[in-house]
Amino acid sequence: MTQNGELAPPLSSRLARYVHFDRINRPYLHWQVEQFLPYLGQRVLEIGCGVGGIINLLGHRELIYGLDVEADVLTYAAERFRGRPECRFALCDVTAGPSEWPLELQTQRFDSVICVNVLEHIDDDIAALRRMEQFLVPGGTLALLVPAHQALYGPYDKLDGHFRRYGKAHLQRLLRQTGLEPLRLRYFNSVGAAGWWVQYKLLRRSIHGEGQFGIMNRILPALRQLERVIPPPFGLSLVAVCHRGNNSSAEPMA
Repeated sequence: MTQNGELAPPLSSRLARYVHFDRINRPYLHWQVEQFLPYLGQRVLEIGCGVGGIINLLGHRELIYGLDVEADVLTYAAERFRGRPECRFALCDVTAGPSEWPLELQTQRFDSVICVNVLEHIDDDIAALRRMEQFLVPGGTLALLVPAHQALYGPYDKLDGHFRRYGKAHLQRLLRQTGLEPLRLRYFNSVGAAGWWVQYKLLRRSIHGEGQFGIMNRILPALRQLERVIPPPFGLSLVAVCHRGNNSSAEPMA
């Protein structure tokens, strides 16, 4: 542990980068979580939980279940929250199908599913959305955040394993092929979108620098207030809060 009670970065250099990113990106992550926090219930599943940055911002719930496909990341997250018995973790690829999921996971029923910056990494995103729908009880909520605007797709997206970026119309077409109904659909972080275009389209860079996080953290309070009042017409990300309809045809987990 460090002096402020946080886990010290592990020896794995890749995992250490995840932990470092979680620390420097925390103010921005908190702003992202604010976009859907009021819609979340007491039994929450996060798909692609990483080292637990979002879980750390959720506060106490009846159940918080984190899934990821990287074992060392999950080991870190489980240790980070070992003092919170409501937090559970499982190594699981939701695109593989229920028969390959841990038995405990198949018996859970969630009123909320969180998926932040994951869907763009999945080739068959419609199938992934249908899996998320299956996890939810009727009336449950999917909180989804994805990178916005295919026109911004550049070298960093490709390097990071992104198949695509999303616009509102595109995401709405996908959701119409599921039983998920969008309650809230809005762009997020307009300034970040402009900076992204300069960095990764105009200059064709392929890495993030710490200076970029520092700039965003400094302007974030003003930008947060501005976007609360004026919904941006474009953004770095697209936020969707979706409701699983009572007439959804998705098969239940168990």
